[in-house]
Amino acid sequence: MPPPAGQWVSIVRAVFGLAIAAWLCLSFVLSSVPRVARAAAGAPGPPVIVAGGATEDATASNNQVKLTRDAAGLVVAYVGAVRGGAQVYLARSRDGGAHWAGLAQASDGPWPSRLPAIALDPAGRLHVTWTRYDDGVGKIYYRVWAGRWLGPQERISPASGYAGYPGLAVDSAGRPQVAWYGIRGGGVPAYTRHGSVYEIYYVAFDGRVWSSPLLISTGVPDSVNAAIATAPDGRVFAAWYQYDGRAYQVRYAERGHGAWSAPEGVFHTGSDQFNPDLAADAQGRVSLAWEAHTDLNSAIVYASRAGGTWQGPVTLSTGTMPARHPSVAVTSSGAVYVVWDQDDGQIYLRRHAGTWGPVRRVTGDGGNTFPAVAADGAAAAVVWTHTAGHLSRVEYARVPPR
Repeated sequence: MPPPAGQWVSIVRAVFGLAIAAWLCLSFVLSSVPRVARAAAGAPGPPVIVAGGATEDATASNNQVKLTRDAAGLVVAYVGAVRGGAQVYLARSRDGGAHWAGLAQASDGPWPSRLPAIALDPAGRLHVTWTRYDDGVGKIYYRVWAGRWLGPQERISPASGYAGYPGLAVDSAGRPQVAWYGIRGGGVPAYTRHGSVYEIYYVAFDGRVWSSPLLISTGVPDSVNAAIATAPDGRVFAAWYQYDGRAYQVRYAERGHGAWSAPEGVFHTGSDQFNPDLAADAQGRVSLAWEAHTDLNSAIVYASRAGGTWQGPVTLSTGTMPARHPSVAVTSSGAVYVVWDQDDGQIYLRRHAGTWGPVRRVTGDGGNTFPAVAADGAAAAVVWTHTAGHLSRVEYARVPPR
């Protein structure tokens, strides 16, 4: 005999309640282990806030390394917003990026400071460089952290003239190498699309003093945003973009046996090439990425160099949405990571280990710009600036290899 109608209602309610309970239980289990599930699938971990109160360009620019790992953990250099301007700060994570805390303030004084770069030397010291706008004119400053600042901030560019966007690398002997773009005093004005007369300068520290700034770009004097890297054999590599009379093209030079080579083009086109970044592996192979512009679009393009020969180029970004600000890192095993941002406000990544893997989205919402990537073991460690409304912060994600 079937149960009475009232019992049917009770049975339905009980079954429905069990279903809801099972669904809630499953949801709790899944939500409690998202990192494990994502890591198992090779997906990026959820973004973690590194620092709030940042500027909208807190992790700019793409030619500068923003993230490294020392003996105590991961360290990020970024720009924090303060009353009346901006200053350069360091933040640290001691647990692989799960939690972050402020470490130190690098810059100080009445003038705003921006565009930091960071590098680790073999002794475990952190080298930091940035642009400070003294009286509104950019100057390059430098400092070293070893559990404390080893001295006050030091200006390493000339007292006169503009200097900005420093690239920083440290060689195997622990000597910092810095390149920036500046204006040469007494230079001959030349017409360029930007109407500027910027040139690339290089300095190095020998353990006692900084060398005099050396001009390493030649040709039409509108050379911008130098990226710099070193190899274990002592070579130093630099890339920037430079006006050739019709368009901006990526230029490359390297320093070996105490002298810089003459700059060369990488892959010449009739359209603009902007914002190169580069990295070198343990064998001195160079990985280079830049923006290739056509009409209103831009794509991320990659090339590599070994034995004095360029291989490529390969287009990494997909679709018709403009892609910008590439950042490059190489793991100890030689795998290459390239990240960039696109006009949808998302950060994207590709990995090369024999072949290029698919495009992977790192972020889940919009408002993300200026990514920077570093190798963290076999994984990619990525930081960027997230802006929503009038508030900006620095975010981090770890992207394991697939």
